[in-house]
Amino acid sequence: MKIKKRHKIIIVCSLIFIGLFSAYKYVNRGIADTTKIQAEETFTTNELLFKFQNKQQKLENFIEKAIEIEGEIKEITYQDGKYSLILKGDSEMSYILCEMQSNQDSEVVKLQAGQDIKLKGILKGFLLDVILLHCVII
Repeated sequence: MKIKKRHKIIIVCSLIFIGLFSAYKYVNRGIADTTKIQAEETFTTNELLFKFQNKQQKLENFIEKAIEIEGEIKEITYQDGKYSLILKGDSEMSYILCEMQSNQDSEVVKLQAGQDIKLKGILKGFLLDVILLHCVII
């Protein structure tokens, strides 16, 4: 009887350990390299901002997916060890904020405001602006 109880305890503890380990690995799986991800859609800054502002197309379908964006750099910022590019369109109400992947730093320092650029990044969402993370220059 004691042996059966001991086996049950070992099995339950093993299952708990496996579950916790799997959850830990899932949560800490790291950041995907955007250069290796296929883009779901390609937009110009004006197309994306128009769809965002007029709710013409449900951009929710693209959240957490890679998209390509082409437009003009309004501003380049460096904060908390990360570069961000702000892309502008025809509207002065909203912009596209692109936080760059850290392996892009050497290329970002060569860029200037007013320059046209094509990026790929993960659409994270939108508040007043459209937000892309883990962007790479293509």
